[in-house]
Amino acid sequence: MKYIFFDIDNTLVSHVNTPHIPPETRQAVELLKVSGHIPAIATGRAGFLTMTTAREFGIEYLVCSGGSQIFVRGQEIHTAFFPDEHLNAFREVAHKFPEVTAAVDEKYLYTCGAFDDFRTYFNEQAGYDCVRPLEQMTHAIMCYIMLPPKTLTPEHGIFFSPPEGVRLELMNNFTEARHENSTKWRGIEMLIQHEGADIRDVITFGDGPNDADMLKNAAVGVAVGRCSQTARDSADFVCDDIDNGGILKACYSLGLIGQ
Repeated sequence: MKYIFFDIDNTLVSHVNTPHIPPETRQAVELLKVSGHIPAIATGRAGFLTMTTAREFGIEYLVCSGGSQIFVRGQEIHTAFFPDEHLNAFREVAHKFPEVTAAVDEKYLYTCGAFDDFRTYFNEQAGYDCVRPLEQMTHAIMCYIMLPPKTLTPEHGIFFSPPEGVRLELMNNFTEARHENSTKWRGIEMLIQHEGADIRDVITFGDGPNDADMLKNAAVGVAVGRCSQTARDSADFVCDDIDNGGILKACYSLGLIGQ
């Protein structure tokens, strides 16, 4: 039995044209279950933005918020909050750059910006109106600035020079800040330990820079389709794009499911 961890965006869910789950990906997850394996999710999304996709696949093992949240069979077994002592530093950046900053806790996304292009999608993923004004935030799990890392300067504060206790994840078009001990791979390790399973039975699929550690450290790491160079360099091999059946093909090639 293997634990197969999938990133969500551009790994389980395609964003070509409109967000959708390719039928071959659904088939792959179902066949993994039939073969006795445990499909799981490891995503940068907050838990409340993960549940809709998890329910669609019938997946009950979740590493969310880049490793800051872990759920097993509907129970949250671990949460690492953004350090409270640095929240004011985030608020200072958000005050200067309200249109490009946001934060999430266990239930809501907080922002001073409009985020009109994303509001409907966020609400659909959460299943309720999850966007709130930033001044209502009392604590956070992750904080974001929606700017490419290469454009950040000292005036972007903690997103340029993180204080002790804060980890930055540099994505292609944004930067996220969270507790320094939170990574997807660390979250996977904690989940596997909770289950009393063997970490050598972990296989991972992902495409982004924040997937690099889980692709590198898993028994087999599979970079998916049009992945980042960081993911490609960290993986054991690269499979086809998900809209070309890449997940399903990779599961066949790894012998996880029968022909």
